Amino acid sequence: MSLIWSVPVGVMLTAAVLIYIINRGHFNIGAAWFTAIAAGLFVLGWTISLYFRPDIQIRPIAESVPGILEESGVFIGDQNSYFILDGISYPYMLAISALLVILLMTAPSYMEPETAPRLWLFYLLIEIIGFLSVSADNVALIIYGWVIFDAVDIITQYIQVKEIRRGFLTAIGVRFAGTLLAAASLALSNAELGRDSGAFVSLRAGSYLLTACAFRMGVFPISQPYTEMPENRVGLGTMLRLVSVLTVMPVLSRIPLGGLRPDMRFILGLASAGAALTGAVGWLLSNNSFSGISYAALGICGMVFNCALSREQSVLIVWGVSIALVCAPLSLYQLRNRYMNLLVFLVILCFSGLPYTPNAFGWFGLVRSPNPVQNGLFVLTMMILITGAFIHVLRIEGRKFSELEPWMRSVYPLGFVIASGTHIFIGATSFDMPFSLGVIPASCIAFGGGVVLTLLFRFMPENNRSQNAAAWGRAGMSLFWQSMQRLMDMDWLISFIQRISRVTERIFLTVSSVLEDNGGIIWEFLIMALLIAAAFSGGFL
Repeated sequence: MSLIWSVPVGVMLTAAVLIYIINRGHFNIGAAWFTAIAAGLFVLGWTISLYFRPDIQIRPIAESVPGILEESGVFIGDQNSYFILDGISYPYMLAISALLVILLMTAPSYMEPETAPRLWLFYLLIEIIGFLSVSADNVALIIYGWVIFDAVDIITQYIQVKEIRRGFLTAIGVRFAGTLLAAASLALSNAELGRDSGAFVSLRAGSYLLTACAFRMGVFPISQPYTEMPENRVGLGTMLRLVSVLTVMPVLSRIPLGGLRPDMRFILGLASAGAALTGAVGWLLSNNSFSGISYAALGICGMVFNCALSREQSVLIVWGVSIALVCAPLSLYQLRNRYMNLLVFLVILCFSGLPYTPNAFGWFGLVRSPNPVQNGLFVLTMMILITGAFIHVLRIEGRKFSELEPWMRSVYPLGFVIASGTHIFIGATSFDMPFSLGVIPASCIAFGGGVVLTLLFRFMPENNRSQNAAAWGRAGMSLFWQSMQRLMDMDWLISFIQRISRVTERIFLTVSSVLEDNGGIIWEFLIMALLIAAAFSGGFL
């Protein structure tokens, strides 16, 4: 491992050890927080400095996704490499580094002083796993990272929550199925190309790895954990959910999809649009920003998956980094203040994709002329995501900003400043068309529609459903959400399989009892065979 990765990982490990010592020895929450935030700021600064260092060259996106040799179907990568610094990994390294700092600056306001240092210790460990996974240039190393992350996730749930819910177990099961499918794709790729081929994955194994990524993101089937964590664990739930998704994003950018049939590409594109719209509606209908942030991330994941299907690697990164830089600050914004609203609105503006904003280039991967229905679904998804963001930001509920301690009032706004600043820096340095016009009709319709829907939902009464459009809209979205959630969480398929297995089990038990119990057919045949054998052997004479 080169200094590019060993230095920040070493700093975070050292900080984790120091926090453990502080927590076990002379407890000092200020020293523990300062240790964690110093490590987080160093890692973020170190990652930003890589772009300006003359001795380090970040490979452009066009070169970091090597071509597919049509005659052999080989996706060429760097031979004998473990980590890579290129146009794909670098934006995610920045995003995941900023995620740690955002959480450390905003989440302390919700934490209990006795347990906060232990949470910061978990933040650092999760950050190390994510930082290395997003820059891995080997499917096997990525699979190791996924397995380690899931193990840390289970341990964290057991230690912190003391109760593992069914939804979390379902999500872990789906993610584990994705890991097994990724391992199967790696085995297939090695069988076709050889272990030392230097390929990321073979062309035929790419479709299996694509499905594995969908499972890991929770897109197919829909599985969203961490929606019911207590308030003092909101930062931990945000960290676990977003890092889990971010470790998948670079893989999607490197998968060769030349072997995917056009009809399957179209079907998967519609399914991803449906998943994105479902997540957006779930985000809008959530009781608060934290409980709904998993659904906001799901909506963006559906958009990312569609960009992967269209083989738009650069556009995929636009929405991929937004999962960390937009979802994290929105999930932790529960302290109301007029000036803080302006900072959060800046975060939403960066995400909106309006002309000359960082995400404007991302619309080229969502709106394409041959698919008007799919285009409309993604415009509607963005409109609902923006509406949900405005509604959650403008909620009256929550603590007042003035209730924070003085040092928290100083650092809390900086988390949102870093989120917007990192987003703008990534947009300026990592996208093919930084601060472009984008697709003006789509972005303006989505943003303008979001503003109009926000005004309708906030200021029109909802006492009588027959009196206004806003109440009918809420009822319609709630019905859509419940229907799509039941359809896409696959509980109906699991129940059907369980019923089939129970019927099959009863059939086998019935047949077994008929054949094997006392007086059963097998015993009658056995006694008859003994009698016949004895008769022919002369035993009765």
